[in-house]
Amino acid sequence: MYSHDEMRQHNRRRRAGLTPQQLAQASQALAQKIFALDVYRQAQRVAVYYAVNGEISLDPVIDHALAAGKQVYLPNLDHQSLRFSPYFREQNMRINSFRLPEPDVGDDEMLQPAELDLVLAPLVVFDAGRNRIGMGGGFYDRSFAMRKDAAVCRPQLIGVAHELQQVEQIIPEKWDVRLDMVVTDQAIYR
Repeated sequence: MYSHDEMRQHNRRRRAGLTPQQLAQASQALAQKIFALDVYRQAQRVAVYYAVNGEISLDPVIDHALAAGKQVYLPNLDHQSLRFSPYFREQNMRINSFRLPEPDVGDDEMLQPAELDLVLAPLVVFDAGRNRIGMGGGFYDRSFAMRKDAAVCRPQLIGVAHELQQVEQIIPEKWDVRLDMVVTDQAIYR
């Protein structure tokens, strides 16, 4: 059994080997699966992410959500957790301490994680049991820790990834928050 760090490094290398054409095809295939989900169709406040380093792009989902009148949000780092800022095309962005773009908005415009309906979360590694390994900062696990309570079912947490990021099994840590679903370019895991 590989450590989380070993799985993370291996899958980041695999993801980095995808061609621009493969990335574009995967993004379109993923989007079609997301559009078909009831949880997406019913959601009004949808959190997405800005794809970097071979992550599967949510650009088609962002365009569709904005055209459908949904409110789209991107994560903003808030010390050890995340808040979510409204996003629209041609928005002013700033670069955070991890060198990732985030909306340049005031604190009063940001939502707390519990105010979202749906979160499309990035990941580096996943298994069919809906366990997720992210980049290693723990931001999503801390931000959505309230979802560890079985009585709390909002927001819905969907991990999105390339199918090649799947591993046979991840042994979750006690702080890990299990996803409600994982959607890849090839399959949906519930």
